[in-house]
Amino acid sequence: MPGSTIGEVARTAGVAATTLRYYERVGLLPAPTRIGGQRRYDDAVLARLEVIRLCKAAGFTLEEIQLLFADDAPGRPASRALATSKLADIDARIAELGRAREIVEWGMACTCPSIDDCTCGIHGASRAAV
Repeated sequence: MPGSTIGEVARTAGVAATTLRYYERVGLLPAPTRIGGQRRYDDAVLARLEVIRLCKAAGFTLEEIQLLFADDAPGRPASRALATSKLADIDARIAELGRAREIVEWGMACTCPSIDDCTCGIHGASRAAV
């Protein structure tokens, strides 16, 4: 099987073809084989793109993702240090989103005429979330 074209991979992964070319240029994706001058990607590229997407969602920069992919030192100390730091950030974001969810749920249950005139506790909930 010759592999997927850049357009097929882009559609499947939900990214632009220009993003794939950029990731290739900066080393986040390995250079694909070419058939008749056309890029052909194997299925492993989709897993790598998912890792990149999730790392970006977790707050990693592209430079940090490059570090993670390039770190082949025994024990991967640079990757571990970076991941430990990001886990703390992720935990803080999860806690913040949990508080935001509570506010939204409280607001949905509120029957007061406005948030400024709320007497059912939304103001106390928002102060507690800060």
